[in-house]
Amino acid sequence: MSAVRVLERVTRPAPFGFRFLDVATGSPVPDGLDVTVTSTRNTARRAALTVNGKSVWYAHRFPGFADHVLTETPDWSALAQPCRVSVTDRLGRFLPLDVEIALPMRGIVDWPGWAGLPQALLAPLTRTDDASPPAVMRDALPLFSAAGRIAPGPLAEVRCQLLRDDTGAPAAWALLTASHGGIVRAIGQADAQGRVILFFAYPDRPRPSLATSPPAITDFRWSIELAAYWNALDPAATPDFAALMGQLTHPRTLFESTVPPRSPLPSQLLSFGRALVVRTAATPGGPSSSVVMATS
Repeated sequence: MSAVRVLERVTRPAPFGFRFLDVATGSPVPDGLDVTVTSTRNTARRAALTVNGKSVWYAHRFPGFADHVLTETPDWSALAQPCRVSVTDRLGRFLPLDVEIALPMRGIVDWPGWAGLPQALLAPLTRTDDASPPAVMRDALPLFSAAGRIAPGPLAEVRCQLLRDDTGAPAAWALLTASHGGIVRAIGQADAQGRVILFFAYPDRPRPSLATSPPAITDFRWSIELAAYWNALDPAATPDFAALMGQLTHPRTLFESTVPPRSPLPSQLLSFGRALVVRTAATPGGPSSSVVMATS
């Protein structure tokens, strides 16, 4: 067999590539998404993305970013124009994502807004490898679980529906975090009906002492603190990602009771293997099936 001679290599630069992070599992999403990129200056410039074997969503061609222009321009920032990236999930696992970002961008797209957010609340979005210090996975955009999603593994599960205390309407697009031991373990997004679900790895189990037998795994309990963040986003439209995450600077009180004098929601007890469904126990109309949230 004769050796193959390579006469020419052709390099075609991709104007952008995205990774999307399953917030529940911490893994890139390799399939099931419809991803489009549209120039906000000229909406006729639009591309549907495909995915490669490394879970990178990309398009080889994008109107206005010709191959020779990308190849001959060393600094792509000179070509950048605002584009709208829209993500929906055909499999119903994730809420839609809508983000504006300047493209083209070399390498995996890095959303520039991370640094302006409260970093402690982003702990569930940090790398879990040996990177030191831990840092938010800037090269991935998070996809939050939809309310109807089934737990993607043996994970802790917290469910609730958030309602506004001023109107009784759903707290659309609010963010919810769950903490244990002073560390934020999970972050989730409410849908337009205020429904939110959190999946996260169970905290470490307490080490048994030599004096007592270890309890059965189903007997483990953890104290979980919930916190909500909301800034009156339009319930009729998928929020822009920057506005969505910007809510982390607008904490809102969750109520255990809205009967005067009102009382905040205390820590909740999470049991191994059972979903924790959180509710406001006392309202003027009786126990609620939802969690009432302050709007100011």
